[in-house]
Amino acid sequence: MRFLSTLIASTLGTLIAVGVLFLLSMMFIVALVASTETAPRVRSGSVLVMELGGSIPELTSDDPLTMAFMGQARYDLRDLTRTLARAAADERIEAVWLQLRGLQASWATLEELRAALLAFKDSGKPLIASTGAFPIAEADYFLASTADDVYADPEGFVEFNGFFITAEFYKDLLDRLDVRVEAVRAGEFKSAVEPFTRTDLSEANREQLRALLEAQNRVFMQAVAESRSMAVEDLMRLAETAAPLTAEDAQQAGLIDGLLYHDEVENVLKSRLGLEKEDTLPTTGLGAYVRVSDADAGLPTGSDGDIAVVYAVGNIVPGKSGYDTSPLFGGMTLGSETFRQAMQEARTSERVRAVVVRINSPGGFASAADAMLREVELTAREKPVIVSMGDVAASGGYWMAMAADTIVANPLTLTGSIGVFSLFVDAGDFFANKLGITHEVLTTSPYADMFSAIEPLSEAERALMQRSTDQTYRRFLEEVAENRGMTVDAVDAVAQGRVWRGVQAQEAGLVDVLGTLETAIRLAAERAGLEEGTYRIRILPRPKTVLEQFNEALQARIASAWFQFRTTPAERAVLEHARVLRSLTERQASVQAWLPTSFTIR
Repeated sequence: MRFLSTLIASTLGTLIAVGVLFLLSMMFIVALVASTETAPRVRSGSVLVMELGGSIPELTSDDPLTMAFMGQARYDLRDLTRTLARAAADERIEAVWLQLRGLQASWATLEELRAALLAFKDSGKPLIASTGAFPIAEADYFLASTADDVYADPEGFVEFNGFFITAEFYKDLLDRLDVRVEAVRAGEFKSAVEPFTRTDLSEANREQLRALLEAQNRVFMQAVAESRSMAVEDLMRLAETAAPLTAEDAQQAGLIDGLLYHDEVENVLKSRLGLEKEDTLPTTGLGAYVRVSDADAGLPTGSDGDIAVVYAVGNIVPGKSGYDTSPLFGGMTLGSETFRQAMQEARTSERVRAVVVRINSPGGFASAADAMLREVELTAREKPVIVSMGDVAASGGYWMAMAADTIVANPLTLTGSIGVFSLFVDAGDFFANKLGITHEVLTTSPYADMFSAIEPLSEAERALMQRSTDQTYRRFLEEVAENRGMTVDAVDAVAQGRVWRGVQAQEAGLVDVLGTLETAIRLAAERAGLEEGTYRIRILPRPKTVLEQFNEALQARIASAWFQFRTTPAERAVLEHARVLRSLTERQASVQAWLPTSFTIR
């Protein structure tokens, strides 16, 4: 039996090694081709075709190997907004054809891209949008409505029926695992604990989510009304009584300008450009044009200094940034040490004249957020620091932002959530009933075992943790008050863990300016005394290369394959339960500053 096991392991290792060598060879070939790739040739009179679908990430690597082998999106948000800026200035580009293919981006991201489309329109060049055979959801139409003309296939479908929120709760799952979660919190609306302690929304959480939903609807309807020269009341009535719509219904309602197939939209563009139907429409694809430089597009360029854009994306944790695979808190992580190193580089570089911190984070560990706040404070003492808020900069994400000279938020950014909580796990029954493990605890003092995760908190222990949580909340309030020039009472009135849209946060004094990442970059340049086109952008921290990502992915795949081979189905089920427990216990006994209940607006 030992011989068979060794033989299988050796064979598996050999196959993995051969696969690795093959992939490395392919990577070398792709890298060689990429290194010889010249700047794209753009024909005069071209139409820039922007085909957009799926997600739009905050940041991607420009490493061609990463895009080829890691399944990463080819364009990030700034790639798209800068592409539109170049197209507006480029005399070779006559128009933009926006082809929408089912967008799944967050609303603040869509708002930034929408602003870039409207800025392109200011150039006077035509902007045409079409959806082909794809159904048109609100996210697609939010962008399409900016166009001079919007076209859909005759048998198309338009989802114009308002928005809804879904919130996830894990209490029933934890009950099945015999895991009990206790929570203490500071802030009436601080509902991040609800997924673990409830099966539905509390009244306070329902109130704030309802307000967010209505704010989202207002911004959407007002934007569409302005772009389509329609009344908000008529759009509201349409969403309430006539949706969803066929393409023909949408045309009659004034949402769509024509029911045209792909070739017919091409003919419209030919006519706009003075071409005949039999002529070939000269086009430039997004994949090629995104590689055009500002100089080639006719935009001013210079090297008087750098503006560092430090990306702070993911759930806030101590240590290095990475990716958390835990079932309850999974996703990208924003490590305090990684952020510190990036800010230190920006702070000490003689080339960097100002810093923009781009935050897209729902928060996390309060201690890590506070360490990041310190780095912002240190940098702001030496150079202008502007914070740009993306889709979400809430709780710990707001904590790290408040020392900036200026805070810029998108109107649809989720921010605020000034409040904290602590989670405590009692997994005694889980160990006894699921794993057959019992415990007997000996202590040297009454509170020695309060974080053991094998018994519930006593009343005295709960009181101690409530005091600690309240102290952290008080410091949060005081830091906001000091940095924002407010009284503690004024901050408390808009805090309590409540989440606000960017436009509401500005009214509450939590945000200075409504705008995009480009808005923040322009402000940083002005503070540094740099004219438009005289500076370069330095992205920090450096995105991981394909080899770094491949190494991480390979290790995970090998571990997973070996795990599947060496364990029985019963063992895997127990270990999966253990992963759920570990993801909770890793966060107990530490004060957390997270966005409330995980939710999605669609």
